Amino acid sequence: MKNGHIEYLKSLLTNVDIKGYLRHRESSTLEFKEKFGFGSIEHYAKTMAAFANNKGGYIIFGIKDSPRLLVGINRKKFNEISQEKLTGFLIEYFSPEIKWEMGIVDIGEKSFGYIFVNESLEKPVICRKAKEKLKSGEIYYRYRGQTRKIEFSELRKIIEEYRERERQYWMKLIERIAKIGPTNIALVDLLNGSIETTRISGKQLVIDKSLLNELAEKINFIEKGHFVETSGETALKVVGEIQVANKIIVPDLDPNKDYPYLQKKLAEMLGIKPYYVQVLVWKYKLKGDKRYHLKLECGKNKIHKFSKYAYEKLKSELEKLSESDLKQFSHEYEKFKRGNKLSTPG
Repeated sequence: MKNGHIEYLKSLLTNVDIKGYLRHRESSTLEFKEKFGFGSIEHYAKTMAAFANNKGGYIIFGIKDSPRLLVGINRKKFNEISQEKLTGFLIEYFSPEIKWEMGIVDIGEKSFGYIFVNESLEKPVICRKAKEKLKSGEIYYRYRGQTRKIEFSELRKIIEEYRERERQYWMKLIERIAKIGPTNIALVDLLNGSIETTRISGKQLVIDKSLLNELAEKINFIEKGHFVETSGETALKVVGEIQVANKIIVPDLDPNKDYPYLQKKLAEMLGIKPYYVQVLVWKYKLKGDKRYHLKLECGKNKIHKFSKYAYEKLKSELEKLSESDLKQFSHEYEKFKRGNKLSTPG
């Protein structure tokens, strides 16, 4: 798709008047900036969320405002921008995930940077946390040349489109169930990694190729023999008799939707201290298991997020534990940490 961006941006950036000023104005899909700076990250994130809630769009860097003069950017510095830092900020402050990409287009001797934002498939994208220019719970929308809080008519349209998609999905699903018969249906849980059915005993379960084609954009595949122990990928768990195939379904998980909890939130929900959550996560080996845990790299920082299965697991185990058990686990955990420090060189 990057070649498509470059072709479009070249046609846009070469459309100038006799004075060299850009003819195009900012619009519902375009915003111009003279340069990129992380001091303006809130503004970029707000605009990106607004694009995602409309039809997508571009932030183009290297265009001076009033008049719209093509000044270009420092190519080397733009290439050094930490995309991980911007991704981490978006994940922290907005949900669901904003899909975006970054690149550079050259016009003559000048370079122009761009951020392209895809239209979100799960609208609305909502601000999760407050910051100076961001407010928790707000929904931003891109209007003609302007980013602002969404108005009623646009929000209503988003809700109606969502309801229609859901209705169409359920209608198709019900038609398929009626055709196959409800007692012959098996449910595949792409997050939990299991297939549930009451009719599996003594039979083989076959996944139709057309179903895999439908899921192609949402799943990845592991070659036969590449399981959790060897490649770290999540494998599809099947309960009952099944013919072994040479492909295994692996879910493409959303960090915001499928792993909604930070350690502090888990502690709040479980009614225990955050330290005890840390101890129990270690004790039951939740970290590194994709069913329970996901680690995100945000520059030099690491964010640990947990799934609803992690919460259910910890809640279930806590019901069996006494205060003395927690203290014993804490003692074991501290001993483990001291042992790791002693074995670490330097």
